Amino acid sequence: FVGSLKTSILDSVNPETIVKTILEMLNKGSHQKIFVDKELVEEALTKIQNAQKVEDSTTWKPEIMVEYGKGVFHPYAKEVESKIEVLRDPTNRIASGGSLEDFSSYFKDRFKRLVKILSQRLDVKGYINVKDALKERSGAKVKVVGMVSEKVFRGKKIFFTIEDFEAAAPVIVQQTKPELIKKAQEIFLDQVVCVVGFKGANDLIVAEDIIFPDVPYHKPNRSKEPLNLILTSDFHVGSKVFEEKLVNRFIDWLKGKIGREKDREIAGKVKYIIVAGDLVDGVGLYPQQEDELEIKDIYKQYKFAAKIFEQIPDYIEVLIIPGNHDATRKTLPQPAIQKKFAEPIYQIPNLTLLGNPSQVKVHGVNILIHHGRSLEDVLTSLPNVNHQNIVEAMAQLLKARHLSPIYGQKTPIAPEPRDWMVVEDIPDIYHTGHLHVFGYTNYKGIWLVNSGCWQKQTSYQKKMGITPVFGVIPVINLKTLTQTTIDFKNMSL
Repeated sequence: FVGSLKTSILDSVNPETIVKTILEMLNKGSHQKIFVDKELVEEALTKIQNAQKVEDSTTWKPEIMVEYGKGVFHPYAKEVESKIEVLRDPTNRIASGGSLEDFSSYFKDRFKRLVKILSQRLDVKGYINVKDALKERSGAKVKVVGMVSEKVFRGKKIFFTIEDFEAAAPVIVQQTKPELIKKAQEIFLDQVVCVVGFKGANDLIVAEDIIFPDVPYHKPNRSKEPLNLILTSDFHVGSKVFEEKLVNRFIDWLKGKIGREKDREIAGKVKYIIVAGDLVDGVGLYPQQEDELEIKDIYKQYKFAAKIFEQIPDYIEVLIIPGNHDATRKTLPQPAIQKKFAEPIYQIPNLTLLGNPSQVKVHGVNILIHHGRSLEDVLTSLPNVNHQNIVEAMAQLLKARHLSPIYGQKTPIAPEPRDWMVVEDIPDIYHTGHLHVFGYTNYKGIWLVNSGCWQKQTSYQKKMGITPVFGVIPVINLKTLTQTTIDFKNMSL
């Protein structure tokens, strides 16, 4: 009898709603029927239509409803206007020349910015310069602020040199103070710290405490809207081990095509995606890289990446910074990916390209985005920090209030007039990539997230014993700042 019913009515009503209404009518005992006939169905349809008329007259309904095999996908995020504020982006403000004077200006700027941050701490008040500390009598209490230029281990003692614009002094950390030894172990070269201690013999300062710039305990900003933010990185489009299948699954999930009801509800609230670098694998970055490339042309790599990203629903805003594999300069800070190499990417209207590092606010939540190459330097400099606890390395960078404190190691730094790597504005979220591992933690109210990758294990990673975490994304609820992990390798289709 269904064929004789009005098709216009059937087309406008979800079949599940019809069945539910009929069952409710039967359960209430208003019908003593054993079989469902045309009369009962038409009565149910009339009841549903009347209810819809009342609802339509009192409730605004968004137009966005996408029909898929698992029912209607209603993306809440499409109803909400995006709110993006770029707080800092080095792209159009890079002006280094590479002269000796440029290097001097760069380190002076770093020093001044970090001293300003340190001097805001109550426990640093009253510090003196190194030159005046050296004039003090032996045994006198001293408090100095300076940059660490050398650090050596002698037995269980640690020696380092601290200097400012006028003088330098050796500092000793005694093995009798294990907590202080731990602090001294965490000091990076070229980091600015405060040393509290007393004047020893031969212009030596004996440390009793070491104070880092650090971040204060932070009450994070939150969005008023329950929107979701996805943090991801390291797609490496063009690589032979690029996980295209999982990326396509990611796109289908964003569209509401796959996943359990709960997964699809999360997808419907996604308003922002932030990519922390290495969108493509690049070309000519290391010996024999060409042997590991599926796409050997940098232009074609970005063209393929554009085909992927243009499938992301247009109500979702995508922010991308470069990594060391992208088509821009390799020294920090990096400007945005160059348009001449990535023209198709620039044509996507809901996509914004920024430099590395950048800092933005999305719906009021402050996010520091940094590709994270300097994390390699942290791994080689600090004990007890490795790929398995990489978020600890991120915390150490926040303690230093600098994203790349060590000059002259793996991470190349350009001598800019301004040191863009100083963390002056405290973020609510600090997001990195680069190391292809997934991890997150909360440090003093700040979410630290290293977002994994979309590339299987490379020959280099296999050689180094590194197991990448791919196809996994952290989703941050901007209202509650809670984190949900989505693993596309195991997602229900």
